Amino acid sequence: MVRPAPSSLRGDAAQDSHRRVDRTPATPGHQAAPPAAGASTARPRRRHIRPGRGLTSQRLIVDCARLEAGSVDRIEVVGRCRLDDPGVQGAAVVGGVVDLDVTVRVAGGAYEAAGRVAGTWTAECRRCLEEVRGPLEAVLREVFEWEPTEGETWPINDQRIDLAPAARETAMLSLPLAPLCSEDCAGPVPERFPTGPAAADLSRSTDV
Repeated sequence: MVRPAPSSLRGDAAQDSHRRVDRTPATPGHQAAPPAAGASTARPRRRHIRPGRGLTSQRLIVDCARLEAGSVDRIEVVGRCRLDDPGVQGAAVVGGVVDLDVTVRVAGGAYEAAGRVAGTWTAECRRCLEEVRGPLEAVLREVFEWEPTEGETWPINDQRIDLAPAARETAMLSLPLAPLCSEDCAGPVPERFPTGPAAADLSRSTDV
């Protein structure tokens, strides 16, 4: 007996008819995958908001009612997410925007979101203080629960999850701490940061 090859993360609904997929483009504030008619909403409403986990005012809501009802077995969210406060310790995400390619599945009594976060970061070179930019690419793998564990999992609110705080945290943890514009960077340009007599002359000219 020959076993079929396992499906990829994204899958192919046309070739694997038993795998039901909901593909939804991601936009800030968008509510993905509205519930199907007659879908069960037996879960109680709970509101567990954890302080200090990068909770933001920007939202990317995914409605997981179809997952709960079994009408789909995964929801794919592909698009852009705008981050609130997209910087930390001298580095930031350019434009405050990241691209998401995330799949949401049922995981026991919880939901698991897994995929990638991508964008561009900007920071100061630690030697010459000039702007440095680089690609931001990170793996997002987070669990959403009805009763989340502080600092470990995220909340489910009325069968809905918000991917924006998790995307922000993933992006912030991927920002460089002390980047260099190049390995052979010689430091600040003398004309910008003069020392010795030149610095004294500049100081006197600005005091006049």
